[in-house]
Amino acid sequence: MSRGDRLLDLLEHLRGVEATTVEQIASELGVSPRTIHRDIGALRERGHPISGDAGPGGGVRYDGARGVTAVHLTLSEVVTVWLSARLSSAASDLPWSGAASSALSKMLASLPQTRARDLRALCRRVIVGPPSSPSISATAGRAPPELLRLFEQAFSVGTGLGFHYRDREGRETVRRVEPHGLLVHSPVWYVLARDIDKDEPRTFRMDRISRPRLLDDVQFRPSREVIESILCNDNRWKPLIGSWDRS
Repeated sequence: MSRGDRLLDLLEHLRGVEATTVEQIASELGVSPRTIHRDIGALRERGHPISGDAGPGGGVRYDGARGVTAVHLTLSEVVTVWLSARLSSAASDLPWSGAASSALSKMLASLPQTRARDLRALCRRVIVGPPSSPSISATAGRAPPELLRLFEQAFSVGTGLGFHYRDREGRETVRRVEPHGLLVHSPVWYVLARDIDKDEPRTFRMDRISRPRLLDDVQFRPSREVIESILCNDNRWKPLIGSWDRS
C-alpha cells in the first residue's frame, strides 16, 4: 500500500470512531505504531484537526465535523449500498425509492476523491436491468454462497475466475474467465466475461455456476469493450445500451 492510500485509510478510520489508540490503529492498518505517529503528524500538517493524549495509550481522536464520513465504509460496502439504491430505483412502486439517487450522490460526495473514483469505475461495470421475465424467474436458482465471495474478489481486483458451468441443456463444462461486468435481471444475475480458452466474450448465469475458484495466475484489466460487445451482440441486452454509463 502506498503512503497516500495509507493516509486516506487512516483518515477514514479516525472519522469512523469516537476515539481510539495508536496501537489499535496500527493493528487495524497492519503497520507499526511509529508509522501511525508519523502519518498522524502528516495529516495534522495538512490541516486535519486530530488531537491526542500523551502516555503509553496514545489516545487519538478526530475533532472536526464528520457528517456521513463518520461511517467507515469499505469499497465493497459502498458498492452494496449503491446496488441496493439502483434496485430500489428500478422498483418505482417501493416507498422512498425516488430518494435513492439523491442519497447516493450525497454519499459519493462525502468520500475521499480516490475512493469515489474507484467506486464509480467499479459501479460502471454493473448494469441493472428490469426484472427477468416470468419464464426466466421460474427457473432461477440460487448462486452458491462461495461464488458470491469469490466473484466479488475477482471482479474488484481483476483476478481470473474458474468454475464448472451447466448450460440450459444441462451439459457441464469447465470454464476459465475474466469477469469484466455484472448484469442484474433480478432475480437472475449474469457474469459478463471473456472466456480465456475460447478468447471470446461470454455470458454466464450465476445460478448455473458451481465449484468456483480464483485463478491467481490470471490478472486482467477491466475492459468496457468486452461488456459492450456482449450487450450489442445479444438482442436480450441491446435495450440496456442506452442506459449504460460507458464514460
